[in-house]
Amino acid sequence: MRGWKILGVVLTALPCSMIGQNDCVGDVNNDMTVNLYDILLLLTHYGDSCTVVQPVHASIQISEIHYNPSSLQGNDSDWEFLELHNLETHAVSLFNWSMNSGVTKTFEEQDSIPAQGFFVIARNADSLLTMMPPTVPWCEWNGGQSLNNTGETIVLRRWDGSLADQVMYEDSDGWMTAPDGMGPSLEWMDTGLPNESASSWGASFILGGTPGASNSMWGLSEPE
Repeated sequence: MRGWKILGVVLTALPCSMIGQNDCVGDVNNDMTVNLYDILLLLTHYGDSCTVVQPVHASIQISEIHYNPSSLQGNDSDWEFLELHNLETHAVSLFNWSMNSGVTKTFEEQDSIPAQGFFVIARNADSLLTMMPPTVPWCEWNGGQSLNNTGETIVLRRWDGSLADQVMYEDSDGWMTAPDGMGPSLEWMDTGLPNESASSWGASFILGGTPGASNSMWGLSEPE
């Protein structure tokens, strides 16, 4: 068995087979032996400060809220929806993400949102599918729930429980009133605007909004 003397101490290589492969915590270079090379590799990093790398979270934003459809469109129970927009350049799995305020929904394994695309959460998907682009992913929120016509907080959480987005919409106090039963949806005006602010939201130019498609006023605002 090989050995080395450092500062008067004899270091002997210890084969991993002697202590069990899964216990070789000292085998830094993965050669199945704990030896001088492992010590030298560790010494090259002696004094380094160890920082905790924070996980990078995908940026998914609430981009449209249709909380009080007009009677010209039909019943609220058929046409209410929420829309999510993926700001990333890659698809994002929504598995175990959740909506847990206003309406509730935990997304399932098959739920994902394409790169810079959309995902629609509907009260009644059968109705909305008639006006959505055919390839847009969607799901229904938990049955029997509805969006509050005077306003509430919509919360989106990631799989680890961290907050992805939160919008506290109203039908007054600086929020546009037209989405409250007059036909338009409530649209995020531009991806460059903070969507927690009432001034970043407006009324869609299209009856019933644009579920699963770019918002009707995108590109018309001037992000600060």
